Amino acid sequence: MNPPTQPQPLPSHRAPRRRIARDLIGLLLADVGTVGLLGALFAGSPPLALFVIGLVAATAGGAVLYTEPAVPHALRLVGGYGSLAVGLALIAAVAYSLNPWTLLFGVLLAVAAWVSGEGA
Repeated sequence: MNPPTQPQPLPSHRAPRRRIARDLIGLLLADVGTVGLLGALFAGSPPLALFVIGLVAATAGGAVLYTEPAVPHALRLVGGYGSLAVGLALIAAVAYSLNPWTLLFGVLLAVAAWVSGEGA
């Protein structure tokens, strides 16, 4: 009989309630920090804050769409395509507010990246 190749996981010394409480506190702190950081960024530069929110939303939507195994259809529609559309709309709005030409050349770059990636 061969010995196992992976070491056995150590038993947890924390009670399940403590782990759950620690995870919830960590999520709460991350949420408060994110909202506070975006609020401070928005106070300093609203277009930059909206651009960052758009990037995060578009990235999250793309991550939902390319998750393996595939997520359920309803979550894919709302979470993936909805978040991607909102993120790209925010990025386009910020680009257009800076200069309409920025939006045009940004779209050209996105189409160029999409066309060049088709052959791979």
